[in-house]
Amino acid sequence: MNKPVVPPVTLWLRTPPIDDALRARLAHGARLREEMRAQIDAGKKPGPAYRVEWLRETAKEIVLLLARKGEEFNAAHPEDAISLGDVLDALATARMVLLTMAPNGFEDMGRDNPCERQAPG
Repeated sequence: MNKPVVPPVTLWLRTPPIDDALRARLAHGARLREEMRAQIDAGKKPGPAYRVEWLRETAKEIVLLLARKGEEFNAAHPEDAISLGDVLDALATARMVLLTMAPNGFEDMGRDNPCERQAPG
């Protein structure tokens, strides 16, 4: 994975207090992510479908945002151009920012880099 080029900024995610109900939901999500990873590693179609669809839709929105931001950069700086390397650097920097924003009690944040795995589907 690329190292961030720009130092991360300080941002905060708004998260609800972690009570027993939320802790159980988070644990359920972690189990589902592990199951999906195992399914992908086994060459199977991952599920459950609602999680796969969320991942696809979210990834699509992120890619479209990066493309739009790259076009804006290219238009504003005709002497320069955004490359795939720049986009990957932006993703690495965003990942680092998100990991620094993780509140205490969120286990396994960033433990596995999904960018190194095959895309679901």
